[in-house]
Amino acid sequence: MGGDGSFPHKPGNEQLKAAAFVFPSWLCISNLRFACLIKDRTASFCKMERIYLDHQTTTPALPEVVDSMMPYWSEDYASPSGLHAGAKQVRNAAELARSRVSSLLLGRPDEGENVFFAGSGAEAVNWAVVGFARANRRFGNHIVCSAIEHPAVLDSLSALEREGFCKSVAPVDSEGFLSAEAVSDFFTEETILVCCQWANLAAGTVQSLQRIGEFAQERGIAFFVDASAAAGRAEGSIDSIGADMVAISPHRFGGPKGVGCLFKRRRTVVEPLIFGGDQEKGLRAGTENVPAIVGAGVAADLARRNLRENCLRLGRLQKRLLAGILNGISGVRLNGPEIGTGRLCYQLSFTLAGVEAEGLALFADMRGLAISPGSGCLSRALEPHYVFSALGMSPSQGKQTISLGIGLETTESEVDAAVEILKAGAKRLRSTLPGSLPSCG
Repeated sequence: MGGDGSFPHKPGNEQLKAAAFVFPSWLCISNLRFACLIKDRTASFCKMERIYLDHQTTTPALPEVVDSMMPYWSEDYASPSGLHAGAKQVRNAAELARSRVSSLLLGRPDEGENVFFAGSGAEAVNWAVVGFARANRRFGNHIVCSAIEHPAVLDSLSALEREGFCKSVAPVDSEGFLSAEAVSDFFTEETILVCCQWANLAAGTVQSLQRIGEFAQERGIAFFVDASAAAGRAEGSIDSIGADMVAISPHRFGGPKGVGCLFKRRRTVVEPLIFGGDQEKGLRAGTENVPAIVGAGVAADLARRNLRENCLRLGRLQKRLLAGILNGISGVRLNGPEIGTGRLCYQLSFTLAGVEAEGLALFADMRGLAISPGSGCLSRALEPHYVFSALGMSPSQGKQTISLGIGLETTESEVDAAVEILKAGAKRLRSTLPGSLPSCG
């Protein structure tokens, strides 16, 4: 604030004031009345029941997952690398987790030996992209990806470019779909790797990757799929896709944080990124995080066994949420594909004309509703998300976009309450705008 208690000029500042609650980091409290207001709001915030519609960023660990992890903190705590009985018991638990991840991804447990555990989904992606490129550089130095890959892929490729590799970026259409022809057009004699998301968290798009896998196989090009947004919450098998490597994040389907999974075919060679031990068949040094590994395995098993039922339930709630918002708020556009097989069953992205997404997220938060502005995964960034730009959206539209994620514990009453909060937020924030409602475009 200025010395007179006024707010500095910032984009969307009037709508942030209108929310009258939490404030961005660039604001300074020098007004006692404003500070007291925030104190009162915070007290109410701590007492209210919360509605969590941010499941596209992370999910709560399922009770069965938490229970399965507990013994490995203080009872079965041996290192799986040991030779004694306690170590063998722990090692067997980790191997069971590998087979369960294999069953989730391929529909069968017999590829467990090709499942490797990392410290996160982002690390698993780095391991696949960077580890493969370095190990296979003698065959070429060119990599193809889509324009809407996760930053774990894009930043890995940027790092590889500094090592002399080069990349080509295939465009997507206005709904986020990637065509196999758009990818194969970039293939050259130097292409060694294709990187594609199975699903995109910002747009909700679920890709059909089979033809891309076929084109890559015909040219002898390895195919990496980032399945972090889809695994455990979208039906399909990596065998049908033809992927050589797949990375997943168990915390996105009821598993724990702090563990990621990389599946790679036996013939696919990658280099380690972490050195100093022979764990994970010499490809990742460091004592295994057994509690998280066990939890990841249980989450994968539950997701596989309940996949159809979970997708149907989430889909029903998704339709209810979509109808409530479209019928209750004017000037709203659904981003990405329509609800159906081409869209994640738990995610919705909306652009609300005349509503700053950051202000709406803060308004919702102080009324007990957790949502994300932008894509969710990178919601703390104030700049419009690059995925929205790839879909053809303008920067102003990107700043007016929110992301909602439904979870297994979400109820119909919570969906209805969320709609009412968003309606109230949109009305209040739009009331700060001069003139008529702008177009959603």
